[in-house]
Amino acid sequence: IVIAAVHVDDFLCIASKKEENDRFFDDMEKSWKISRLGTAKHLVGIAISWDRPNHSVKLSQTALIDRIITQFGQENANPVSLPMDPGLKLRRVDRSKLSPEELQTALKLPYWSLVGSLIYLAIGSRPDIAFAVQQLSQYLDCYSTTHWNAAIKLVRYLKGTRDLKLHLGGDKTLDLIGFTE
Repeated sequence: IVIAAVHVDDFLCIASKKEENDRFFDDMEKSWKISRLGTAKHLVGIAISWDRPNHSVKLSQTALIDRIITQFGQENANPVSLPMDPGLKLRRVDRSKLSPEELQTALKLPYWSLVGSLIYLAIGSRPDIAFAVQQLSQYLDCYSTTHWNAAIKLVRYLKGTRDLKLHLGGDKTLDLIGFTE
């Protein structure tokens, strides 16, 4: 079995046997000039750490979390322990009922950019934020400062949990997916 993932000019190949992986690379070199860089450590912004003896891999996006914290001005903010306030009910905002000042304030917020970054994090290595991101992403066309504040709270949660890694695999059947520090 050979599985190859391609993104622009980068690709990752994994195989059931080393010989199969080598054969795949040999076949690729017949058509393209490629570089064999060894064991993958990063792929599309996701850091990869392998634990071959325990048949596991850990994925993290600490660099992206740090960039989000800086980009959205949360370097000096205190971390929070939950990604979203329990019981928070976000609602669609009827922009026609907002004052011109409220509308201008909402339109200046980089809500789309922040939610897009959070979606990539949730998909790549942070399923713990998936529910909060799903809630925030429903309001890309009708957000307000309430939605923005909820998104910023999620950034503050990420600040406090930036070193968490998604742990895949392992020897224990009950430990197929989990978080480790």
